[in-house]
Amino acid sequence: MRLYHLPVSLYSFKVRLGLALMGVGLELVEPPGGSYRSAEYRAINPAGTIPALVDGDFWLAESDAILGHVEALGLGHRITPADPRRAARAVMLSRWHDLRLEPALRRLFPHVAPATRDATVVAEADRLMAEAFALIDAAVSPDGPFVTGPTPSVADCGYAATLIWLDALAAPLGLSAAPGPRLARAAAALRIEPWLDAEFARYPALVAAWVDGKLAG
Repeated sequence: MRLYHLPVSLYSFKVRLGLALMGVGLELVEPPGGSYRSAEYRAINPAGTIPALVDGDFWLAESDAILGHVEALGLGHRITPADPRRAARAVMLSRWHDLRLEPALRRLFPHVAPATRDATVVAEADRLMAEAFALIDAAVSPDGPFVTGPTPSVADCGYAATLIWLDALAAPLGLSAAPGPRLARAAAALRIEPWLDAEFARYPALVAAWVDGKLAG
């Protein structure tokens, strides 16, 4: 199986974290044609999104679908909680990341460069993230240490990625949105999991380099 990814991509990092939690190694390749917008890549993944999984004549987009499929194949450790309620909460919280928090963060990307920055857009994105964080923290497991309880799940992976981006963007854009105490605790717990050391060692520097490049011009 082959995973098309980009090293700095938020959702690529989310999937790489999930695979590492499962103990599954896939062939990692970047999109042909130099971009996920290329015609060559769209011939592989018509959605034109990154990442994408390819297994022979089977292709799959969307991070949760990719991780769910790899888990269903039994190639490694399960990351879906065994308890049905925790499993359902993991699905919900992962969707809240993908549909509520991350889109608000993504609105900031065109406004990192000072020349293209719109303070109104930045302020609205900051407000939306603050609202999302308040909602999310109310649903995170009070017992921890992870998002849904004693073991990390797909939900932890998405939030870990977005919080790295938020850390890099907060000072340059003057953001005030921040995770609540439960989510912050879960993110800290994930970062000390030893099998994720390699990913966490590389990714913040990639994000910081992207942000610095935009700030420089």
